[in-house]
Amino acid sequence: MKPHDHAVLGTLLHDIGKFWERADCLGEYRQDNFQKQFDCPWDRCGYWSHLHVLNTRRFCERLAEQVPFLKPESGGTTDNWINLAARHHVASSPLEKLVEAADHFASAERERGDFYTRGIHRLTRMEALLERVSLDINGKMRPTRYRLPLVPLSLNAATLFPKSVAEFTPPMVQEKAQHGDIWLSPTPLNAEYAALANKFLIALSKMPIYNNKTFAAKRGVVATLLTQMERFLHCVPAATNIVHPDISLFDHLRVTTAIAESLYLHHEAEGTLDRPETFADLDAAKWRLVCGDFSGIQDFIYSIVSAGAARGLRGRSFYIQLLCDGVSEYLLNRLGLYPTARIYSSGGKFYLLLPDCLENRLRDEVDEVNRALLATFQGKIFLGLGIAPVCARDFGSESWTEKVRNTKDRIHHMGPRWQEANEALMRDRLQRFRSLAEQDVNFFAAQELHVGKPCSVCGRDDADAGIRELEDGAICSQCLELQELGKALGDARYLFWAWDEDRHTAKELIRQSRPFSLPGLPCQIYLLEKAPSFGELRRLENSRLEELNTVPDPDGNHNGYACGFRFVGKWDRDKEKRSDCREFDDFANHATGIDRLGVLRMDVDNLGEIFIRGLRFPGVTGAEKEMGSLSRVATLSRQLNLFFAGHLGELLALFERVQTIYAGGDDLFLIGSWDELPQVADTIRRRFRDYCADNPHFTLSGGIAVVRGKYPISRAAELAGEAEAAAKSLKRNTGRKKDALNFLDTVVGWEEFSRAEGLRQCIESIIDHACNRAILSRLRAVILSMEEYQRRFSQSHFSPEELRDLVHWQKWRWQLVYNLTRMKRRDTGPELNTELEQLANTILETRSQTGRPVLDWLQLPMRWAELLTRRTKE
Repeated sequence: MKPHDHAVLGTLLHDIGKFWERADCLGEYRQDNFQKQFDCPWDRCGYWSHLHVLNTRRFCERLAEQVPFLKPESGGTTDNWINLAARHHVASSPLEKLVEAADHFASAERERGDFYTRGIHRLTRMEALLERVSLDINGKMRPTRYRLPLVPLSLNAATLFPKSVAEFTPPMVQEKAQHGDIWLSPTPLNAEYAALANKFLIALSKMPIYNNKTFAAKRGVVATLLTQMERFLHCVPAATNIVHPDISLFDHLRVTTAIAESLYLHHEAEGTLDRPETFADLDAAKWRLVCGDFSGIQDFIYSIVSAGAARGLRGRSFYIQLLCDGVSEYLLNRLGLYPTARIYSSGGKFYLLLPDCLENRLRDEVDEVNRALLATFQGKIFLGLGIAPVCARDFGSESWTEKVRNTKDRIHHMGPRWQEANEALMRDRLQRFRSLAEQDVNFFAAQELHVGKPCSVCGRDDADAGIRELEDGAICSQCLELQELGKALGDARYLFWAWDEDRHTAKELIRQSRPFSLPGLPCQIYLLEKAPSFGELRRLENSRLEELNTVPDPDGNHNGYACGFRFVGKWDRDKEKRSDCREFDDFANHATGIDRLGVLRMDVDNLGEIFIRGLRFPGVTGAEKEMGSLSRVATLSRQLNLFFAGHLGELLALFERVQTIYAGGDDLFLIGSWDELPQVADTIRRRFRDYCADNPHFTLSGGIAVVRGKYPISRAAELAGEAEAAAKSLKRNTGRKKDALNFLDTVVGWEEFSRAEGLRQCIESIIDHACNRAILSRLRAVILSMEEYQRRFSQSHFSPEELRDLVHWQKWRWQLVYNLTRMKRRDTGPELNTELEQLANTILETRSQTGRPVLDWLQLPMRWAELLTRRTKE
């Protein structure tokens, strides 16, 4: 192993002993004074401290026993990965000091507390970071009351969602401390930690078998380890003697490794690895925060025709996810970096942390990717690149950078760096393919055209498109492959990625599935219903097996391929069989009331603002401090993706006539019978609020388009997007914005949705009891009258409040009362009379608890009831 490899693996495991210490596991060295003298520092009272490093050493030795090629060579350098992991608190060699520096940079976000309760590391649960996010200006410190359960990662709410401190058994108790109150378990959590630890050790015993020390094998070990670390350490606080233990040990370890690898490569390029004093330079921009984003993906996903549209749509959506992950993996591999350099990848966007010395090589590789994208998609999809320089100060909080203040005019925390990277990305997207055009004098040369008809799906008409004539029309090879991908995804339980020379071996051995490829990438992807089985002598160390929507143990394969998982919102084939909804027409035909398809798009409100300034928290002194560190941003991104890509599939199992086209990152795209989607949207919104620990700063807005089954899906997607944008434009009298749903061309705040639904039920009941739909025409007349008055007075000098009051007291009021009274006289039924009276009283309210009168959104329940009570299929 090279020093680079030792630095990465040592950093990845440098604090893992904290987990084993809390579980009272792997503690053989804790009674070994010689080992303590070698690994542990002294505290102020003359005792050994940081004893968790002894557990770290023992875990590393266990890993080396399981993966023999990792075992340091006898008589070799003492700067091996095991010593680097265990000795970062007593660092003496340059590489040990490099791990120490990376750990300090990654830990700089922490605000140290004064919490010296005996055994606090065994009493502290991880705080829910999502609860702490705030967009308030000069907000006060809000007490946090939600913590994460100590359980392996899974998708069900009982284990994934944070719990109130009162929900734990036994309930957590509050203790006073100098720097604020803390919540602790009244009894040690050893048993919960031990249960996690035992499962982790079982998983460790099933690591893949490797026969050589190639870079691919080492990357595979790290990739498999990362999977199991996320599984078992996602809920484990990285530190406990701090004000807010809101960073998981998993996120701390992977971010520290990303920092350390780039730090190593920077100093290797500079020739200063033997000068550890330079590691602590706070102002040199040694790192690059890279944002890669695929533009044009919306048009690409929705550019399909009706025939086989559902299958094609889900295939295209999944293809973009594979493309994003595949390209980011390819770039890291080509640059010689480990998977830990990828901070985030989802929704067509990825973030990487690279050393400055690789920036030019990165740009060259991105040019090659774009060259392949241009040839495949005719310029419709482009990989944009945004890069921001990062110095060591940027990893910390404001409270940390104040201690190491310099005189340069630069704000030092990660928020501005995220903003810089995204601004650079926006500039790059305005000059798509510029570098390719500058390099190729024939860039704008005319293409040779296909002799026959163009592709009926995407419109390609060039000779290289591989267009074939089928019964449903002409189709290019790319669109046909995407339809097949969507079809295969429904039954798939595994993904197998074969890279480079492994492609030939995989093609020879995997006969039950055809491979799918990504443009310009030396990889092939297999969607499998069953886990593959290979002969023990075949090497596949450039490959990776991913199980879908579950986190399993490694499979102990003898071929050396990495084992992981993938959460993906995918088409539910079992639900399809039960509901008989396969194509868009089917969803429309199975709807209640009118035959219509519904398209729902939702995403998180103000997410850009949350990343830039939402992690600004009150510090221990009461003053606000910027805490948007790389670790927190990584944690926040990962947790949001877990909800959309993971838990959402569990939630949607409750709804038979709804299917997922895309869900991941911070947004979703669903299709279904139109009548089921409003309840789906409300359920998602409620569960998301629970997932975010009831934080009012995390909200969702959405739009529902209602169209015929054969309506072009591209236009339906646009309509849903426009509806979502209108929902995000809602502004209440209180000034609060967004947090709304646009359905049937009417925007309602979520706080109004239950009233609108109740009013719809009331109108339906009136129709049922009256045995006619006359109430709809009465309400429609009220709405038209209201709109006429609004148009008439809109050009006046009245304020919005005055205009609302003026319109509210016009003659439509007595007309409504008169018409509803006439309906009561025609029917002596007490139920109908009561319902009509309740309806009138509700509509005539001048103010409501939500701030907006019912008249502002009366059209929604009226139209909703109208479409639900259609007796004929129109």
